[in-house]
Parts: sequence; C-alpha cells; structure tokens
Amino acid sequence: NGPSGIALSHLLAGNWPYYNGTMHPDELLTARLANAPPGRSIIQQDLRFLSQGLEGRSSNPVSLLMDTLIHPCADLGLELPSLLEWRYHPECQVDHIVLGKGPPGGSWQAMDGNVLTISLASWMELPGVDFRTWEMMHNGVLNGGPTSSRDTRASVASVAQYYYDYVHSRGLARFFRSNCYVTSVRPLDTSHSQTTETIDPETGVQLCQPQAMWRVEGFDNATNSPFCYICRRVVMATGSADMPNRLGVPGELSNPSWVMHDLRSLEAVLDRLVEDEEGDREGVPTEPQCDPVLIVGAGLSAADAVIAARFRSLPILHVFRKKAGELGKQLPENMYPEYHKVHQMMGDGGASYPCYTALAEHRIVEITPDHKVHVIGPNDTVSVHKVSVVAILIGSHPDLNFLPPGLALGARPSQQIDCRSNPVDIEPYTHKVVRAPPGMYALGPLTGDNFVRFLQGGAVAITSHINKELKHHTALYYNIIIS
Repeated sequence: NGPSGIALSHLLAGNWPYYNGTMHPDELLTARLANAPPGRSIIQQDLRFLSQGLEGRSSNPVSLLMDTLIHPCADLGLELPSLLEWRYHPECQVDHIVLGKGPPGGSWQAMDGNVLTISLASWMELPGVDFRTWEMMHNGVLNGGPTSSRDTRASVASVAQYYYDYVHSRGLARFFRSNCYVTSVRPLDTSHSQTTETIDPETGVQLCQPQAMWRVEGFDNATNSPFCYICRRVVMATGSADMPNRLGVPGELSNPSWVMHDLRSLEAVLDRLVEDEEGDREGVPTEPQCDPVLIVGAGLSAADAVIAARFRSLPILHVFRKKAGELGKQLPENMYPEYHKVHQMMGDGGASYPCYTALAEHRIVEITPDHKVHVIGPNDTVSVHKVSVVAILIGSHPDLNFLPPGLALGARPSQQIDCRSNPVDIEPYTHKVVRAPPGMYALGPLTGDNFVRFLQGGAVAITSHINKELKHHTALYYNIIIS
C-alpha cells in the first residue's frame, strides 16, 4: 500500500487520465497524442504507439510516457504544467483490494521522518492532490511549519502523511486493508480449464482471459485472524525496502542489539550513546569517549548514517569497498549539500575531519561479541577495531517469500530479484510478469521504477490491459494488490 499500490488503486477506482491538448516540447509526441479520437483516455489508447521514441531515467516505456506528460522536461530543470487532466468514471471502477503491512504509505511510514527525499517535493505527488498545496495546509497554515518550494525536497514525514491523507481524501480507503501480512500467493490448479485468447484490433495486444485462479492467504493483525482470497489477478507492488542486504560474515546476525541494518534503529541506539556520554561527563564538555560508530556502505543510506552520527558528535569509522575516486557525483551539489559533504569526507579519508575516519577499499570479515570488528584492506592486511555500534547499510531487496518456490521472475531467472540490477521481468506495455502463470502483474521498484515520479506508468499499463480485457469478457472477479 505504498505509492505504487495507491496510484494503481486510484486508476482502478475509475480515475482516468486525458490529454488536455497542450503542446509538448516534443512535437512528435504532441502529434501522436493529437492523433487519438476525441474524448479517449490514455487508458483506452495504444500505449506502444504513444511511448515510442521517448527517453529518460526509466527502462519502462509507459513509465516514461506518463512522466513526460505529468512532468514535461523535468530532467532539464523545468517545471511545466501537466498535459493531463483526470476524470472520474464510476462505471469503469474495477473491484480490487489493496493489502499492506502497515498504514497507507507503505515503507514511507517506516522511514526516518527527519530525512529529506532525494526527489523534489513536487515529484512525490499523486494525481488530484498538489503536494505543495497539501503541505501548506497541513504543515504551514495550520501548524506554522515549513513548506517546500519548487526547487526543494520534502521531509519523509510529510511524504508519509501525504500518502496516508491521499487515500482518504480521494475516497480510496474502502479498497485498502491495512495491517495485513501476505504469507502465500499460489496459482490454483486449472489444468482442466480452457483459455480464451483474442487480439485487440486497435493495438494488436493479445487479450487473454486468464483461467488461472490465484489463492492469496495471510494474517490480519487488526482482527487477529487469517484471511484468504480467490482471485483472477494479483498485482505485486511490494517495493524494495522489505529486507536489508546482509554482508554474510560471522557475527553479523548474532549481535542484534548493536549491529543494525536500518537507519531508524541506528538513530535510536545513537541517542542512547549520547545519553550515556552526557551522563559520564557530568556536565563537563569533553571529547567523545565512546568507541566509534562503524558504518558500512557508500550509498545514500550510509551517508545519512554518517550525518546522523556527526550531528550527535560521535566518532565514526566508515568502511566501504570502492576507491574514494570511484564514488559517483550524480546529485547536484546545490540541492544535496549534505551528501556532497559526506562524499568529500570519504575522499579525504577523514584527515581534515575530526572524529571521522574513512577506510576505502576495505570490507568486514568478522564481527565478534566483544564489539570488535575485523576488517581486511586492499593489501589483504587485517585490522581489528573496537566499536560501539555497527551499521550495515548496503541496500535492500524485496521480500517475495509468499511466492511458490522455484518461481523465477527476474530478468536473470537464476538470480534473486533486485530492484536495480535484476528487476521482475515484465511485458513492457501491460506489466504482466513474463515467467508467471496468467494474471500476475508487477509495478514500481519491483520493475526498476525506483522513483515515485515513474510509478504511474506501471499503474496505467496495468489498468489499460485490464480494461481492454474487460471489454471482451464480462466475468466478475476481484483484483488483489499486494503491497
């Protein structure tokens, strides 16, 4: 029930996008949009035709199409009005249920609320509710708090609240079932049934009425009871943050009180360290006496951990595998000064920064119960460091343990699903999962769309395909979104 599931629910509820006739800087795209019959939604058009020739930061063509229409020329630093308007068609509603482990907002509800988003605030919004207007009413006018400008990022806390409010303000709450853990998604045996196949005469897309039925089981924490749905379609929108990546070294999992794998848990431990330090000093300011906080990783989460520890004036030992000179600078410095500062510290090695030491080209080989960490360097030399806390922040991967064993869904079937290097293999214009029984779809980070601004493309592709199938088949069924 994160932004992927919310975006799809909004469309399945009957909210459809229409081209508003505004000229796009891409004249060929404008011509393709103008070529459609009057009064036809994007949902009803040939997505393959509309998406051709578009380029951008997504590998999914419909995601690029929707981003181009909603945020024209965004990657050029422009903020142009959307080329879409949204109309509500209650007669086009597709019955569905959105299952989520927590409240609407998905993993955004579990993140540290003080961290700023990577994307601009306006790129975090969903159709029909302008983020800055919402934020002004929620944080600004009502509470006297700060609001975002066009060139600023939003706090994670604001984004999480925005998604929660969005579900209720857009009338989607009736489709959402929160505090539900999905434990099993299995195709039912349909070996004796037949599959009806037709071809959409307008687009050439194969429309296959999926005879495979799905059994979705889980547990509802709110009612303290199990649940089970039998459905014809399942949409996976679980995101990428369920399971943190592990180093796989001895001692990593046997010391859970001081070996962390997420920023929120780390910050709670850092606060306790600060309290202990202040108690020991008895009001006399001194240099920090605790052992260093060891942070593993070279990505944004690791950088957030460095920032958090520095804010608390704690000593830091930063371990990462890359050479300092190989670290990328993909984020503009004027918008992301805190990350560029950490990058500068990593390149410097810590020589110019008190209480910070960087160990480039190093990796951990063992963590012992006495708070000692064995680290190996580029010359295979091993050093031992006494630390107070270890934060291993090397990314995460989705939890798909509810799927049948042996169901290889990635672009590289033999490897674990990874939202950056091995996303779920989908049909690009329908988002149907390629190596799954009929009726399974995926969108969002599972398909490589790791930014909110690209999520609506997958939702449009799925809604379009379902709508075109429903034009040919009149059977009633539930459509389940697992998120």
